[in-house]
Amino acid sequence: MGTVVPLLALFLAALTACHDAAAENWAQRLGFPPGKKVVVLHAHDMGMCFETTQACADLASTLPRLSASAMAPCPWFPHAAKHDSHSGLGDVGLQLTFNSEWSDYRWRPTSGAGLSPSLVDADGFLWRSVLQFALSADRDDVEREMHWQLLTAERCGLKPTHLTTHLGALYSRPDFAEAYLAFARKQWIPAVVVELTPELTERLAAKGFPVPQGLAAAISDYPLPTLKDLRIVPRAESYEEKLNATLEAVDSLPDGLSQIAFAPGVDSPALRALSPQADQYVWDLRLMQDESLKKRLQADDVILTNWVEIMERFDQ
Repeated sequence: MGTVVPLLALFLAALTACHDAAAENWAQRLGFPPGKKVVVLHAHDMGMCFETTQACADLASTLPRLSASAMAPCPWFPHAAKHDSHSGLGDVGLQLTFNSEWSDYRWRPTSGAGLSPSLVDADGFLWRSVLQFALSADRDDVEREMHWQLLTAERCGLKPTHLTTHLGALYSRPDFAEAYLAFARKQWIPAVVVELTPELTERLAAKGFPVPQGLAAAISDYPLPTLKDLRIVPRAESYEEKLNATLEAVDSLPDGLSQIAFAPGVDSPALRALSPQADQYVWDLRLMQDESLKKRLQADDVILTNWVEIMERFDQ
């Protein structure tokens, strides 16, 4: 097993890093005009339950470039993968899932506990925490499970447009991150990767988060488009606090390609029973319907895109 290092901290640190301007960033290389915040709005957790899938479907009518990702091991994934469940969404990716974090609502690896024993706890469910996963998982099992999750998606009728990692788990160890990037490259499906500039590498090292050489090389060799910045809509004590934090996040995004990730859910007794974070899901849905946020995203300095358009521009 590889050495456990704070790669998740590295990944999260990149969420708020302000990168120095490059001569030409990925947004410009893809043909977007310079000086613009080119933003992917990305909804996580489709397929976790009915409520999260329905929230994405509800947003699709008002956010035509909405990007989303679905979790193959979850009970409601087959429903999410059906075209009629996301017919308004033109960009649905695969959220590679290695954790089952809730107390009373759990899921197992798609490859089965027998084939991937290092991925599960004593009850046969995926590990609750990223730390447990990082300490226990074997790279071979991780690679097998990534392939099985993609196969599960395809068998359910979903051809993923991009890849992301639930809870950032695949950034918890260098060998997992390398496997993730190699998988994306082999399948030619873009992964959500933040550009590792020399400035960011130096800044992280100064903060006590040195970037392992193998990971730096893997990101450097990764040929598909990468993000200049990535923000996750924060948990908050109130809806107003969440809205204000998100507006501030948009204001502080650098020019270039960025992603804002959130996890919307339709309110219901079931959602409140399965997740202690139900308010956050409900507020994330409300947030993306809020006129003040819509107005900010329609400003002249912002261009909304998704992974389908990114790859169409890349392949031209």
